[in-house]
Amino acid sequence: MLPRSNALILTALIVSGAPMTANPPAIPDYALTERAQVPEAFKWKASDLFADEAAWRREFAAVKALVPTLDTLAKGWTASPKAMGDFVARLDEIEVRGTRLMQYASLQGDMDLGDPRYQKMKGEIQAVLVETGARLAFMGPDILALGREKLEAYVAAEPRLAARKVGFLRTLRMKDHIMAEGEERVAATAGLFMDAPADAAGMLNNVDMPHRKVKLSTGEEIVLNTAAYNKHRASAVPADRRLVMEEHFKEQAQYRNTFASLLDASVKSHVFNARIRKYGSCLDAALYPEAIDPAVYRNLVSTVKAHLGPLQRLMKLRARMLGLPEMRYGDVYASAVKSVDRKFTYEEARDLVLKATAPLGPEYAGGIGQAFTKGWVDIYPNKGKQSGAYSSGVHGVHPFVKMNYDGSFHEVSTLAHELGHAMHSWLSDAAQPWPMGEYPIFLAEIASTFNENLLMHHMMDTIKDDTLKLYLLDSYLETLRGTLFRQTLFADFELAMHEHVEKGQSLTADWLDAKYLELTRLYYGHDAGVMRVDDYIKTEWSSIPHFYYNFYVYQYATGIVSSMALSEAALKDPAARDRYLAFLKSGGSRFPLETLKSAGVDLATPAPVEAALKAFDDMVGRMEALHARIQAGTK
Repeated sequence: MLPRSNALILTALIVSGAPMTANPPAIPDYALTERAQVPEAFKWKASDLFADEAAWRREFAAVKALVPTLDTLAKGWTASPKAMGDFVARLDEIEVRGTRLMQYASLQGDMDLGDPRYQKMKGEIQAVLVETGARLAFMGPDILALGREKLEAYVAAEPRLAARKVGFLRTLRMKDHIMAEGEERVAATAGLFMDAPADAAGMLNNVDMPHRKVKLSTGEEIVLNTAAYNKHRASAVPADRRLVMEEHFKEQAQYRNTFASLLDASVKSHVFNARIRKYGSCLDAALYPEAIDPAVYRNLVSTVKAHLGPLQRLMKLRARMLGLPEMRYGDVYASAVKSVDRKFTYEEARDLVLKATAPLGPEYAGGIGQAFTKGWVDIYPNKGKQSGAYSSGVHGVHPFVKMNYDGSFHEVSTLAHELGHAMHSWLSDAAQPWPMGEYPIFLAEIASTFNENLLMHHMMDTIKDDTLKLYLLDSYLETLRGTLFRQTLFADFELAMHEHVEKGQSLTADWLDAKYLELTRLYYGHDAGVMRVDDYIKTEWSSIPHFYYNFYVYQYATGIVSSMALSEAALKDPAARDRYLAFLKSGGSRFPLETLKSAGVDLATPAPVEAALKAFDDMVGRMEALHARIQAGTK
């Protein structure tokens, strides 16, 4: 890592538009380093949750002892506002403390997937939380019996019930889908194994699957683990990136039947839950609890599929920029700006994120400042660390941000993205009591992509060099491609999977391969001659963990659609900025479409999706113009 002074000089070069250094900065590489050997300065402070495993064990015993006390408080819990308040207060305590126990085990386990201690701890607290859920099976039926009028009177009389009001109203809304107490208890107990297919697929992909070696054009041999695959699929050398992608998916294909069995079991668990709760479909079951009309999902897919032109226009442009006679799927992650191989130190990334988000004001800036100085972020890959990035909010503590930082602009953008999640959690947690501090999943990808939009605005406004502008615009459009088009493709595929199983069929490797290849070729214009999508891409589905998450991925796309509208407004209008900050503080205090509409976006219409697609197309046009200007200047 460069000294702090050098990092500042490099940041100044970027902002001023000065030529880029010929010697890119070295990015620390701990990918093959044991977790214990990684410097503490690069790790998040898990000790803010628990000092060590012994402290976790003491708290685990205390929480486990609290759970049976719910039984006493549950007797006649709806008989009076006070009785209801007493029960809810104890439940809040168990949930907050139990969630912290689960978070610690999960966060630490993700840092070294091969360490069995944290898997064991996670299993122990999961069992306690599932048992707690089973004990609460009476709550839904009892709320329904209480009725809305009496419930409203109780909430007015007992302040401790206020934070649960939205949840209670959600329960009343769910009256047609709540079962009798005994059946609810059985359904809750099933949670012990419902996540098993996803966990098994994750272990296979991240830990147990042996990785082959491949030889690059330089003669270097690399072990094709996840980190190496993600790095080299973006190689500037076409033969290397295509080799890496093809070998990776051939490796995945060896386990295609196992992955298909796991995904089949996962989707069938979704069908099981939908049917026992009397929903018309898995999609209805996933969206109804948050009052999201399935038309929002179907509108997204149909609108994007009807407007694939901007995506395919980008692919054609990138083929020209890369000098390729034929664009192939194996080229999709390569930077189209061949003359730029820009690396950003983590310090540079930090400074860019701070400057980009400054328009949101001092309160927001103060939170992000803490993220960088108070141990919120785990920065670099290490041996056994889970791939990818995420932010995990912890009520009453602070968010934890997992990175696998490699110095690419993609990772700078990812840092902005995950800190958007973290600030959403931090502001919601500060403004709302438990459990309303937890924002709905539907809103989760708005704050994250909002920050990515701010980052790109900042970069494009401050950089003078056309080549660097072109590079960054290419990187940003790649992020949008992955969020708006790729995630919609995933949503399309996920809906097809569920509908296939709902018809009484099973998900076989052959069916999954065929459907995935069909959709990928459609989106990327294979038959139209835009891009060649090779047959081996058909097994890409096996490496996507989100397909186990029960209609999660579409929210990435609706999130970017919403954030594009909100960020444009916030940069132009202080009132829009204030509405956005209020949105971040809303947590789960309302149903998500209501919260989003109050911020200025109505997803009940196709207009926001169409506007986002037009903005994407406009940016492709801007990229075409930049490329033409640069080409003209070199002649």
